[in-house]
Amino acid sequence: MLIPLNLRKLLRFIAIYGPGRTLFKAAGRLRLRLPAWGSRSHAKDIGIVGCGQFAFATIGYFLTRRFGRRVLGCFDIDAQAAASLARGLGVPHVCQDVQGLLGLPGLRTVYIASNHATHAAYAELALGMGLDVYVEKPVAVDLAQLARLERTRRASKGRLFAGYNRPFSAALRDMRRHVRIDPAAGMSLQCFVAGHVLGADHWYRRPEEGTRICGNVGHWLDLFVHLMSWRGMPDRLEIALTWACADERDDNLSISMASDRSDLFSIMLTARAEPFEGINESIQFQHTDTTCKIDDFRQMTLWQGPNIVKRRYWPKDPGHKHAISQPFATGAGRAWQEVADSTLLMLHVTTMIRTATRVSTFSLHDARRTLDLAVDTL
Repeated sequence: MLIPLNLRKLLRFIAIYGPGRTLFKAAGRLRLRLPAWGSRSHAKDIGIVGCGQFAFATIGYFLTRRFGRRVLGCFDIDAQAAASLARGLGVPHVCQDVQGLLGLPGLRTVYIASNHATHAAYAELALGMGLDVYVEKPVAVDLAQLARLERTRRASKGRLFAGYNRPFSAALRDMRRHVRIDPAAGMSLQCFVAGHVLGADHWYRRPEEGTRICGNVGHWLDLFVHLMSWRGMPDRLEIALTWACADERDDNLSISMASDRSDLFSIMLTARAEPFEGINESIQFQHTDTTCKIDDFRQMTLWQGPNIVKRRYWPKDPGHKHAISQPFATGAGRAWQEVADSTLLMLHVTTMIRTATRVSTFSLHDARRTLDLAVDTL
């Protein structure tokens, strides 16, 4: 008997993400009201800016799972999106503007999941009021945004966290426990990503949103920077780009990099067909005597000399749980310098895409100095 396509997808998602997360994903699509669950011992002190599918089904799921109904208020330029998220997650205040949200008594932490071009500005406003801020990727889509955000971050009593989740995945954390770092040895990282098909009218395509490099590829550039930070960052990267179509240089492309510390990095983003189960990733890493393969954050195989370590992850764990929990985790969370460095690299590659530059050199030292000068001149 043939299983209807929607039911088949539902069953497949349950097998990958588990029933609870799948319920949230479906409820987010349909904008359904969800029953209250989880702890209710926390005061409502969280705000959400941007109430689309990611805010509902991912941020909403992990916050609700950990804290119950702790979200105090929400805002979106689409009033219907804000109202439906509030109804679905039991949020008491639907605000008419961001200032109204940030002014709610008792608000302490703000999650920003709006369109990419607005991330930095909303984060600045919240940090300027001394609030803790979790901003989804990318944290900025140009250098001017990053400079203003960095200036505000340095002056604020609030803390800033970024939504790059791959470094927080169970597979990456398991791999880190096994890798023996040699400061003199290079690292190799290869990422193959089958991504969503984006139509010509998709909002990622709008010029102000930073291209698909900011929207998607920044995740794996950030992962590369995170892995390099285990040993120490290189300064110079020789970067080469290849794209399949000159009219869509940020889609169906490959990026290769070689560093002045003998590192190699490559990523291929392909989006020729919509993946039935969503984005699919294959990651391979090698350093000293360790070779590791991560298959879609569902399983990992690690070879170290004669030893083999195998892990399976269910539900699939690309790191959202621990990334979203950063404002409430013990310790300072991920070092912000990593995020700033990966953003500078992402913006460099974005410029290459926009100017159709196939080969370029990136200096981290020069990029950091340029950012500092931009901050100082504000």
